[in-house]
Amino acid sequence: MNKLEFKDYGLTIKLTPFINIIGGPGSGKTMLLRMLINNVYNPNIYLDEVKVLDLDLTFKKQNIAACLDLKFNTSSVKEELVYYQEKCGIDIKTIFDNLDRFSAFFNLEELINQKVSALNIYDRALIRILSLLIIKPKILGIDNLFTYLDLEQKTRIIKFAKEQKITILNITSNSEELLLGIDIIVLDNHQVKAYDKTKAVLSNEKLLASVGFDLPFVVNLSNGLKYYQVVDKEYYDIKSLVGALWQ
Repeated sequence: MNKLEFKDYGLTIKLTPFINIIGGPGSGKTMLLRMLINNVYNPNIYLDEVKVLDLDLTFKKQNIAACLDLKFNTSSVKEELVYYQEKCGIDIKTIFDNLDRFSAFFNLEELINQKVSALNIYDRALIRILSLLIIKPKILGIDNLFTYLDLEQKTRIIKFAKEQKITILNITSNSEELLLGIDIIVLDNHQVKAYDKTKAVLSNEKLLASVGFDLPFVVNLSNGLKYYQVVDKEYYDIKSLVGALWQ
């Protein structure tokens, strides 16, 4: 899979591993994902030139998914991680092989046998995302749930997505998450205001301000230091910035 088109938005997305989607209230961010999974009908979405509505249902279940909320289908973590695998027709041996690998990779040993009702909101968000990630969809939308995770969990999910050639479409209101992605899509009134590489969008403070976003802390800090000629360029991670200060 190479590209995803939302013709009503005038948007053609190149399916890179991690894409952030931002915009003000009512800009159409959540609607984008709801239309993608046919939660809201839209006949004008295409995947590699093929209308998504015309794709085989089994193919869509396996390859296109979205986490829109913290609602669960079962009462336990283990059952939840099995649920969508069964819906996709994955055989029982593969299901539990996946479960073992996921538990080890994402350090779920303390969560795997818990009831969903016993989880805090941070662990609920993690399990909700992993319940769909485990089926290895080619496109996974996440609607403002990534922000509940710590940096290690986010990094592991992105690493897994890259290895499995999964595109994550991450709707976020957290400016720090913008540094994790390859591209940023800025929406306004259900239209694309900008779609570019992360550094290019972050260099446009006026654009970010127009949708209620501040710069990530390290970028804002390096801009201030650049103004006072302490450093000579913008920095996008704290390690590089500290290194420049100590040169």
